[in-house]
Amino acid sequence: MAEKLDPPAQTFLDELTADISSISSPDSARIAVFLLIGGVLGVYIRLLYDRYGRSTADTDSVSRSFPLLTIVTIGIITVIKSSLALSLGLVGALSIVRFRAAIKEPEELVYLFLCIAVGLCLGAEQLSIALLMVLVITAFALGNHFFSHGRRRHNVVLTITGRPELFTDASTGVLAAVGALSTRQWIQRFDVDDSEGQLRVLLAQQASDDTESIVRGLREKLPECRFSYVNMDGIL
Repeated sequence: MAEKLDPPAQTFLDELTADISSISSPDSARIAVFLLIGGVLGVYIRLLYDRYGRSTADTDSVSRSFPLLTIVTIGIITVIKSSLALSLGLVGALSIVRFRAAIKEPEELVYLFLCIAVGLCLGAEQLSIALLMVLVITAFALGNHFFSHGRRRHNVVLTITGRPELFTDASTGVLAAVGALSTRQWIQRFDVDDSEGQLRVLLAQQASDDTESIVRGLREKLPECRFSYVNMDGIL
């Protein structure tokens, strides 16, 4: 004779059996389809960001989470959309979550919100809105890419080293030469001793052609100095 379970255990077993038997139901099949569509759209958003994103950092470290983020959002919305209690519980659970990864570019945040928005639409079974959103974002991403003509603008740190007397003459020295060739600049370091002088200046939002033009002009005005520059946006 089979041993009778306690009422709580029997209730849990009955609910588990019902959940397992409902996996093959039409509702579960529809949810699986939306999850699959969300994964495909997440992969597409990743490819779109990797191809047309303007970030100079390691884009793959962010974009590889797009499909998973979309699928997880669909699952959450599917569970809580029919229950106010679960919705309030989700708010409390998310209030203790802390994300340690820093967002380096505003564009990364936009694409993360896009994945969440697509997941919300698919979780609510609004496929047409999700597809329309992705289509509009694609159009704007392509437009930004082609209208910008591929001109990336960066913050460049330029270092100039040379004889000390070139750094003490305010009218014809290094400071005057840099000021004449670049209007958006901030001095980060300025050192002069008996043997050598050095100037480190930040040139804000310079396209690659602009940076080369500035360095070429400085070489003509200051042939005795040494020059080096670093693209700060490429440093992680």
